[in-house]
Amino acid sequence: MDRKIKSLLQEGINLEKENVIQHFRYLLQYPFHPDTTFILLEIRGDRGIFGATITPMNGFGRQLNMDANGEDPKVGSFGFYAYEKLEQVLPPEEFEKLEEDEELVDDMDDYVKEYLLQFFQECFDQAGGKKSKLPYYLGYTNGDVYDLLTERWIDSSVE
Repeated sequence: MDRKIKSLLQEGINLEKENVIQHFRYLLQYPFHPDTTFILLEIRGDRGIFGATITPMNGFGRQLNMDANGEDPKVGSFGFYAYEKLEQVLPPEEFEKLEEDEELVDDMDDYVKEYLLQFFQECFDQAGGKKSKLPYYLGYTNGDVYDLLTERWIDSSVE
């Protein structure tokens, strides 16, 4: 995958940067249930459409379905169309050809998943996340978990 494609994928994700920073600011002041031990942002997606569900957790085995007020958590989620800039910049027939190349699509999606870590870290930091009383973990479907507060990969099997 060439540098131009990587750059356009980053630009597509970065279109949501201000929204993500604002949403982190909202989450950082949200009244989570007192039993909450961390917030899990679970990354999912493929073919350019990615998102992160936001779940208050009490350890890795237990989701908390109530906030400090006894209500369902109103925490929202994050969503991205990473191919947005590619689709805008490339001629339609070239974009269509690109989407038909399954190996390239897999490579682009892998790159997006890698870039989302850097993206979320920057947004978390800019929102004031380092002052959070709760850890915020990025979780991937392969089981990898990254702590945005300590900026380290963690072993979720021992939590």
